Amino acid sequence: MVGIVSAFACANNEIASIAWDIDGKIDGCLGFEVTRVYLNPDGTVALRNGVEDRVPCASWVAFKGQRNPHWLPQHTGIWPIQKLTWRDVTLRKRRDQLARRPDEVHVRYEIRAVGDFRSDLPPAPDPTPRVVSVTKRDAQGRPVKDDQGNRVKVDVKAYEGAPRPLSYLGPAISTNAILVTRRRGAFQSTFTNGILAAQWLSNVLLDDGKIEPDELINKISDPHDPHRKYLAGDVLPLLHELFERPGEFYLALYELDDRELLDLLMTHGARIHLILANTAEEKGVWDVRNASARSALVAAGVDIQHRMFNNTTQIGHNKFVVHVSLDGAPRSVFTGSTNWTSTGVAGQTNNALLIEDGAVAGVFLDYWKRMKLDALPIPDPLGATMKDSQQGSTFRDSNVKVFPAALANGATVDLWFSPNMRGRAKGQKTPPDLSDVYRRMRLAKDVILFLAFYPGQSGKDCIIGEAVDIGLKDPRLIVSGAVSSPQAMPNYRPRKKNDPDDPSDDETSDSPNVFSEKNVSIVRAAKIDDKQLLGDFGLEMLAARGNVGAIVHDKLVVIDPLSPECTVILGSHNLGFKASYANDENMVIITGDREIALAYAVHILDVYDHYRFRAVEAELRRKGRKGWSGFLDTDDKWLDGYVAHEKGALTRYFARG
Repeated sequence: MVGIVSAFACANNEIASIAWDIDGKIDGCLGFEVTRVYLNPDGTVALRNGVEDRVPCASWVAFKGQRNPHWLPQHTGIWPIQKLTWRDVTLRKRRDQLARRPDEVHVRYEIRAVGDFRSDLPPAPDPTPRVVSVTKRDAQGRPVKDDQGNRVKVDVKAYEGAPRPLSYLGPAISTNAILVTRRRGAFQSTFTNGILAAQWLSNVLLDDGKIEPDELINKISDPHDPHRKYLAGDVLPLLHELFERPGEFYLALYELDDRELLDLLMTHGARIHLILANTAEEKGVWDVRNASARSALVAAGVDIQHRMFNNTTQIGHNKFVVHVSLDGAPRSVFTGSTNWTSTGVAGQTNNALLIEDGAVAGVFLDYWKRMKLDALPIPDPLGATMKDSQQGSTFRDSNVKVFPAALANGATVDLWFSPNMRGRAKGQKTPPDLSDVYRRMRLAKDVILFLAFYPGQSGKDCIIGEAVDIGLKDPRLIVSGAVSSPQAMPNYRPRKKNDPDDPSDDETSDSPNVFSEKNVSIVRAAKIDDKQLLGDFGLEMLAARGNVGAIVHDKLVVIDPLSPECTVILGSHNLGFKASYANDENMVIITGDREIALAYAVHILDVYDHYRFRAVEAELRRKGRKGWSGFLDTDDKWLDGYVAHEKGALTRYFARG
């Protein structure tokens, strides 16, 4: 009997990714029901109120002929999943309340094919829509209020249209058990939830019927706003926990304007040693974004060195913290892509990693000390242009070599720092850190996954172009990734030649959303911007303030995450030549730790899959072609591409586990 032959789940501290494979066409299959099953540590099913703790995964997309006007979820046995993979986005993040589910839990998933109801097959859940209470709205979408100012509630069906009864087409297949945690050996890995182009967030902002100017940026800038905490995930709690440890802290930061994080530094000011770089120029003045925090820290007597480049060539792009215990020994280091800004913690996709290893922390501390010795002239005033300000040759030369470390579990960590080239501006020679990265990419056997902000224009002189070249030459290799800027896409063609390293360069009117060739698939961040084209989906925002700023801000590469020789590349480094030539940066390369590789792979898959759907729809519209209807298909033809292996290569890779 044709059916599901393999299923695999993996997770980080936020999201689970589930993939399964089939051995042929399942006749009449309208999709799959997915159920989350909570487990005890010994693998037995956990009980809640005396019954097995099983949570049906939720779906928001209705069948053709039905409508979901209030964007309410249904059981996936009612609105099934019409693909062979699923992101469990509600594993930690509820959609009906802001309280997050706990981590440190064991779960597995059960996948079961469903089709139209047949009396000789077990029935799926009753599809009769329940009656729910929703806010009454006027023709403009504004809430209707009574004489006391309270919102008027009305009872409606959870969805519109005729229910479609379904039956199970075969038994459920279980995945492996997984642990939802941020703690993996020497690492604590965390990820922001800053995907703003999302239906739930649009509904939050439109709750009062309109979106005010700067409403979203104001929300994520407010330390007490519950949606900010929701979007920031575990990154902020991890930083708070880190600074509660006794000892001292050595920081190198690029941007600092978040009120909560500034307060954290002020609270622990007597134990802080900070190198703070400058932010960009605004109306002829440099460092406007950092100026307020810088002044507050100086007034509080915090030990701070001003690293002011104040030009368009160099930036101090680090965002790391080294913890040194009371005995003077380096203990841990916090690094990643997350800037200490409101958008960094709650308005972009970002990652943060705490490495609990004294040797690794010691290497970072040595780099911090070398940076401090490489003091720059202090402009007067601080916002004045310093066109010749750059790192010294001694500091550059000290970063040319790799700094290796071995972990207790057998994994290795290789550390690179920048700048590590003598030339001030980007040259043609491949820097040593990227040579190491490219070498590892060329050794990939199955998969290269990545997320990038803007490492280089048209994918040149960066990991994007290298990944494309490797993937097109090796048809067995799967290359998938997402980028933030249209200028970073390999098929981007500028209308005019300006600064090739400036992501604010003017977009061409024919800017691509997708690069898809053979086994290589790259998408850029996109949003739903025409509610007439996608059924019940509503309009979305892409960034916290209009469409300005980074959207995908991660700098990540994961190679062969299922392999014992897996590799994760992360840090502040933008993964292009310019970062190595011009910027203060750090890059962490972890080899041989499958758990951390899968945690980062789940994050990449989450971001890639979310934006891939939107990018494909935007690309079809750009070309004047019809896209997806926004509704589930009502026959089994949707499965044909998977059966013929015309689609789903990445899914099949993960399904084998």
